[in-house]
Amino acid sequence: MTRYLWIATLACVGLLLLEASALGQGQPAAPAVGPPCLRQGYIYDFQNVTGNRSLVVIDRARKRYRLNFMGVCYNLQYHLGLGFKTRGVGTLSCVAKGDQVVMRDAVGPNWCVIKDIQYQTPALDQSDAVAAAAAKKR
Repeated sequence: MTRYLWIATLACVGLLLLEASALGQGQPAAPAVGPPCLRQGYIYDFQNVTGNRSLVVIDRARKRYRLNFMGVCYNLQYHLGLGFKTRGVGTLSCVAKGDQVVMRDAVGPNWCVIKDIQYQTPALDQSDAVAAAAAKKR
């Protein structure tokens, strides 16, 4: 009986070491394939982008999406919560072009129309950091 326990223990330790070595290799994540589909019911967090023409939205799977607006979305950086008004049915439909990001102002509701949705890539992160640094220098 103890022999079987030792064999099972060694097998589990071997699998854990194999998995740890595979994770530690630092292989880059596979790029997202296909059109981006940000589901309204899976939205977890958002980050402002300098210039108020875009918004980075993070879903529960930690995928990052960039929502570009038709124009400038005023006072976006001052809001702690946002809403999404979509034309889809239910919370599993994808946020699409023409949908709106809704925020509550002291004057009344304010909304921004989405021009397009794309995946947030490291290149876009770098360009956002450069734009933020340039805005600080002004």
